Amino acid sequence: MLPFEPDAALNIVREAAQMALDLRGRVAVEIKPDNTFVTAADRQLEAFLHERLGALAPTYSFLGEETGLTGDADAPCWVIDPIDGTNNFVRDIPLWCISVGLVAQGRSIFGIIAVPEQNEMYWATQGEGAWREKSGKKTALHVVDNPTLMHEDLIACNTDVERSVDFSGVRCCLRNLGSVAYHLACLARGSATATIAHKHKLYDIAGGMCICIEAGCVARYLDGSEWIAKVTSSTEQSPLLIAAPQTLDVLLNSLKLKELKD
Repeated sequence: MLPFEPDAALNIVREAAQMALDLRGRVAVEIKPDNTFVTAADRQLEAFLHERLGALAPTYSFLGEETGLTGDADAPCWVIDPIDGTNNFVRDIPLWCISVGLVAQGRSIFGIIAVPEQNEMYWATQGEGAWREKSGKKTALHVVDNPTLMHEDLIACNTDVERSVDFSGVRCCLRNLGSVAYHLACLARGSATATIAHKHKLYDIAGGMCICIEAGCVARYLDGSEWIAKVTSSTEQSPLLIAAPQTLDVLLNSLKLKELKD
């Protein structure tokens, strides 16, 4: 059981979402050593979430995109991406998210994704289902497992997936919407058939992973091995596939890594 009420965490993320909307278009942009954008909004939101979520569970550690790990990596850990899709945020593309995950013993046990410009919230608690709130209307999320893939089915994937994975054996269309967290939200609500992430980090997926699993998905690397949440800022070196079970099996048999050129 969680040592706090999920509604308390949801209200904190709602506050963070409003802060992000208020800061949009008003903050300077910097380029980090990895050549990605960061803004004062990223840092301000992470500090806010660290303080407020930390008060809900004082013994938990905290892993944020901008500040790294605080506390014991073996303890239950809040894993935060204050703005997933900062490039979209900076360029006025309304598909960016606040991703909040809670991981323990290798699992994502609680997750929230806020999509502020769409007025959407997604959340899940391990064993208690996944939910979406859109403009005040709450609905349960259940993915449909249809392994008969069609051309118009969508696989959401980030840029590094397209560079690394051979999709020639799959009939689906690819979509890169600029936010791994948003890809996971699309999967959980049934807009995407699957999502694949590559060269991502735990804070990109921790919140959305619990939501997708509670909606009926499973997560595997392309070699078939199970995903385990490791509290680290390291970049994942293997593509990670998330889909409903039968769909995932079909894709695992159809996808392969591209051969590296000299």
